[in-house]
Amino acid sequence: MAIVLIVTAFALLIMALVLFLRGRKDAPQGTPLPNGRGIMLLTFAGLIFALASQLPFFQS
Repeated sequence: MAIVLIVTAFALLIMALVLFLRGRKDAPQGTPLPNGRGIMLLTFAGLIFALASQLPFFQS
């Protein structure tokens, strides 16, 4: 189960990175990213999954 959480967390963090880089490239200088809230939520969810995978409950 821990492996599934780690792979899911990795996928979410990669998606957040791609959205960040794409939004940063397309946005004019000095303007906020158009999908900043989504990037923040994906990053938060990825970090929560990564930390949850380390709980003793998921270790086998």
